[in-house]
Amino acid sequence: SDPRAPEYLKLNPAGKVPTLAIDGGFIMTESAAMCMLIADRHPAAGLAPDASDLARGHFYMWLTHLTNTMQPAILRFYYAERHTAAADGTKAVIEKASEEVATLWQRIDNHLKAKGPYLLGDRFSAADIFCHMLSTWQDPCPNTYDRFPSVKRLADLVSARPAVAKIVTVNDAG
Repeated sequence: SDPRAPEYLKLNPAGKVPTLAIDGGFIMTESAAMCMLIADRHPAAGLAPDASDLARGHFYMWLTHLTNTMQPAILRFYYAERHTAAADGTKAVIEKASEEVATLWQRIDNHLKAKGPYLLGDRFSAADIFCHMLSTWQDPCPNTYDRFPSVKRLADLVSARPAVAKIVTVNDAG
């Protein structure tokens, strides 16, 4: 659905994707928050450590890092005109965003190399799905998977999961 379409704007006035609708009336936005809610509502799926497990803090930390630090840097690359009033300013915004994205992927790659293969070590979580999704947006950091092999290993592990593979197939077809 077009996020600017009137019927979509009734669900999400910001006109952004994604929007989650549950049980015919519960609506929420913000993909990291959706990851947390889905993990909480389906604990048997193992999408997050139990709330009593300190590893839950690292789950929150990684989701927050990805949505508050990595994703905004990527979006500055794609929407540079929103971050400068200078007529010739977009080039500088794009260059700085690309530099920041590469630095952030390097940090994540270093972490995964030392403590992976997943963000939580040997434990898969919804944060890995979020990381995989962002790793597919490679325009700001060309050849991400060649440059950051531990990020590629994470992406390969996540995309091999049947539910993720199904979504990747649907997205590639659309």
